[in-house]
Amino acid sequence: MARKRQVKQVRRRTRVRPVRRRRSSTPRLRIPPPASAAGRAAPADSGLAPGMQPVNSYLTVANVAASVEFLEGAFGFTRGVVLADADGQPRYAEMWHRDSVVMLIRKGDATAPTGGMAALYTYVDDVDRALARARQAGAGVEEAEDKPWGDRVATVTDPDGYKWVLATFKKLAPFT
Repeated sequence: MARKRQVKQVRRRTRVRPVRRRRSSTPRLRIPPPASAAGRAAPADSGLAPGMQPVNSYLTVANVAASVEFLEGAFGFTRGVVLADADGQPRYAEMWHRDSVVMLIRKGDATAPTGGMAALYTYVDDVDRALARARQAGAGVEEAEDKPWGDRVATVTDPDGYKWVLATFKKLAPFT
């Protein structure tokens, strides 16, 4: 009987109580996504491209056009920038859902920063400094380079094998 009493006392003392969060007096604003990637200004010196989020999905797909159609029909995504190859087939597309973007590239596309592999496209304030930190932390890294679309990018492979494209926005470049 004494043992049951001790267990009850321990349970009372170690009971986890839910934390109550205070409501902010400042209302949260819902900002609709831009009609295009150039629709929203990025904070100065953030490294963030206009209209993009700090971390974006960078998916590889067998058929960019079919994936665009699917995301529109199934989930209500809207098209952003879509780039075609010489044959007129989409090779890159930005698909918007509220404030989020999913970038689509063809599997195996050697012109993509990851060589056509899925990744997380992550904007940082200074790609070279972030690359040095990743290297020091033991990640596999590829050297940074300026890309024609206006970002300076480097690909990092984390200890679990995931690809991260670190990018710093440098200039607006025409999509061709």
